[in-house]
Amino acid sequence: MHNKVAHGNDNESAIHIYATIAFIVIIIVIGVPMWWKTTEVYRVSLPYTEIEALNDVPIKATFHLGLFCSSSERREILAFELRKKFEQNFVFELDLQLLSLGEDTTATIKTPAKLETELLKLFPASVGQFLFIEWPKLDDDVLVTSERTAFISESATSLKIYHVLSSWILQEYKLKAILGSRDMQQTTKGRQLRLNSAPLQPRYEVLITVLNPRPDLQKVHWNARAAAENYIEPFLNELSGITNFTIKTQWIYQVGLEGVGAQAKQVPDDSKTGRHYALPEDSLPHIITSLEKKLGTQITDNPCIHLVVYVPPCAQAPLKIYRKDGQRASLMSANVEAFTSAKWGGIVFANPAETTCIRYMEDEQFSDVYVHAQDVMPVLLYQLRKIFDLENNAPLLDTTLVPYNSIEPRTWEVDTFIRTNTIYLVHSATSTLQSLIQLLGGIEYIVINDEVGAAIQNAYHKVIEAKQQLAHGNLQTAAFIAREAYTSAERAFFDPSLLALLYFPNEQKYAIYIPLFLPIMIPVVFSFNTILKYFRKRKPSKQSKSKEE
Repeated sequence: MHNKVAHGNDNESAIHIYATIAFIVIIIVIGVPMWWKTTEVYRVSLPYTEIEALNDVPIKATFHLGLFCSSSERREILAFELRKKFEQNFVFELDLQLLSLGEDTTATIKTPAKLETELLKLFPASVGQFLFIEWPKLDDDVLVTSERTAFISESATSLKIYHVLSSWILQEYKLKAILGSRDMQQTTKGRQLRLNSAPLQPRYEVLITVLNPRPDLQKVHWNARAAAENYIEPFLNELSGITNFTIKTQWIYQVGLEGVGAQAKQVPDDSKTGRHYALPEDSLPHIITSLEKKLGTQITDNPCIHLVVYVPPCAQAPLKIYRKDGQRASLMSANVEAFTSAKWGGIVFANPAETTCIRYMEDEQFSDVYVHAQDVMPVLLYQLRKIFDLENNAPLLDTTLVPYNSIEPRTWEVDTFIRTNTIYLVHSATSTLQSLIQLLGGIEYIVINDEVGAAIQNAYHKVIEAKQQLAHGNLQTAAFIAREAYTSAERAFFDPSLLALLYFPNEQKYAIYIPLFLPIMIPVVFSFNTILKYFRKRKPSKQSKSKEE
């Protein structure tokens, strides 16, 4: 009877021990790995080393240049000197093509336009390329046209040609500012090496707003939409090779200068109205700040360029802008005053015609004010040129620029705009990727999902591809790829999923889970001692049984 009871107790102990072992196995073999896996931060694999090494290969752009001189000897000398000057260039590699014409063709050429036409058959001068043509009857050393060509005199030196290329065609001072050159603080012809405009964005909203502050006193007649389609749209279409634009127009009423924090003072003059109104120049930033709240740009996430046409009533017209020293800020026509803010847009004060205001002063009744596109639109186009930094050609000695007389920018200005901003987008995408990689590598608990990983990978490959296209001189292709690289890099950097666990580090995770698992694990740890004693006690009993047998 005693043996049966002891045998029953042994069986119960064995069941208890094996149940404990099973529990330990489940906790350690299944539970712990499952907890570790379910609390693991998901991070896709990224090319950390490759992205950090992107700057090891600097941005280089091949510049295709054509050169024609009547004398083969002079042509070779200029070519040698130009190649020499580009040898140490920080970004450009010169691909110089020397052009010549047969004697029969040369004999038939009587005008520079005919010579240009013949040479463009040999050197088509596509996007990003340029052509210098020697013409004997030239007053200045260099005459730069609105196309991708320039005429040089027989006395023009290679240094003069290089200055034209560096300052106007390639605008190297902008690239030095973008790429952070050590020469960034130096000056070229008195101009500091810096960017005068805001960094380029992949997409813009261009909002043309007509402000009529007193619709009870005047009716403004102007087809703003037609003006936008005929003037603004053709201009911006030329710049759409690297950025996209959406043009909108709107009319706003009952918003006057008094409502935006500006007071114009009446000033007597010799005009037929006998006075005008002076607007202090230092009040213009306040006008922008106050107007921005009323223009309704909160409906879009894209950066907005404002082109505001303010039509003052005759009781407060004409408006003229004055500096602090009491002098007129500009000598524009009496009907138009304007100012520009590079990162915001511009405002044009379209004053009513003097005859309209004289009639109003005589009877002080309702006025019909007609805004003429030929007065306002050239000013708006000039403001766009300033905003996109196209109006930035410093004077060069003995160098003439063909006057700007079209709606669209000069062809080589568009090339310069595309080239400069392509390099900016590549450089910016690289910096963004490297900053992001440094952040992700330093903080291990930031989630990197598949979408962010794909954006980073795409930006990385597009940066490399854009660099290759620039190196081959394919500017238009490089521009499209650079824009995609920049967009992908920005999308990855600002993806909200990166913030999912940013404030939940591993230390906090352990602080939450340890109090939860510790009460369970303490009995498990102490059970190891019980299991060890059981098997030690069981081993001698087996040995004694074997001896009895």
